[in-house]
Amino acid sequence: MTNSWACGGCGMLNGDRASCEACGTSSPTATAADLAVTAMHDAAAARRAQVNEAAGGNHELAALLGRVVDAHLDDALALRSLEVV
Repeated sequence: MTNSWACGGCGMLNGDRASCEACGTSSPTATAADLAVTAMHDAAAARRAQVNEAAGGNHELAALLGRVVDAHLDDALALRSLEVV
């Protein structure tokens, strides 16, 4: 996605995302492929945060962020399977 859009759920302006960064509401024009890309980007951002927290010694938060990474990857895989159908 390359368009900015205002979220219908919370009003936050989002750019280059298929779902709202604040509340997760999907863009009205988002496709499953767009949402999968956004989920992969979110997984990568969570992984970077996980690595930073682990490097800083905050292993409890790093472990929790691992669950966030997994959730985003699960979403991306599920959305990718929708594209095939």
